[in-house]
Amino acid sequence: MRRSRVVWIVAVVLAVAAAGGLLWWKRTEDAAAEARDRRAARERRAREARATMQRAERYVSQLVTESRTLMPAPLRGIALGITITEARRARRGALQPARNARDRDKIFFEELLPSGAQVLYGFDIQSQRLIQVQVLSLLPGLEAIGPHLTAMHEHYGRPTGIWDCPSAEGAPTRRFTWRRSVTSMADIFLVYANRVSLTLYIAPSEVIGTSLQRAACRPVTPDRLAQFPIADAAALGARAQQKMPARAPRR
Repeated sequence: MRRSRVVWIVAVVLAVAAAGGLLWWKRTEDAAAEARDRRAARERRAREARATMQRAERYVSQLVTESRTLMPAPLRGIALGITITEARRARRGALQPARNARDRDKIFFEELLPSGAQVLYGFDIQSQRLIQVQVLSLLPGLEAIGPHLTAMHEHYGRPTGIWDCPSAEGAPTRRFTWRRSVTSMADIFLVYANRVSLTLYIAPSEVIGTSLQRAACRPVTPDRLAQFPIADAAALGARAQQKMPARAPRR
């Protein structure tokens, strides 16, 4: 075999080997880069999960602290964000599963206060944490609205909003709201005949905002402050004869 042919064959073999080496090197580097990318993605997801958890913990802590200032005195120990176990402990076993309140996203418990008011506690079904409180009661008559509002203003300050909310079911309401940072409260009046059904509703601010929006509420103008909307007692039917609402109102 001529020398030139031998040299050519050796050159081809070396070229093939070099190409194979380069391909292996490239594949190895690509695999290493993919591994680094996967590791970086896992670390990024872990950082995001930690940040989300920290935000949630700060939110719950703020919710607990802030909502305590809105709870009526008879509900000592109750705050939004606490668990079912903590709520039961705070109320010394007074909480019972609600008989008539239903919601696929919530678990409801109820308590009857010595005053006759009914309290509905709504817990998120996944986190098992308290996300709303409703205190349902009756005022003795229209003349009791003024003293009640005076007491509310003295305790909580001036309301941040006053709303009239129409209803296709003949049950328009007036709502006074007190908005804090993450928590808000609505004092909801349903007036019919000479009776006043009252619901104190405490929940996260975004929930109260959604409630106002769903009820098509509009701010009350100064000239209508003294004119409470009156529900149609006939349209209310049996509800007008009940001392307390039998189920959690859909807010």
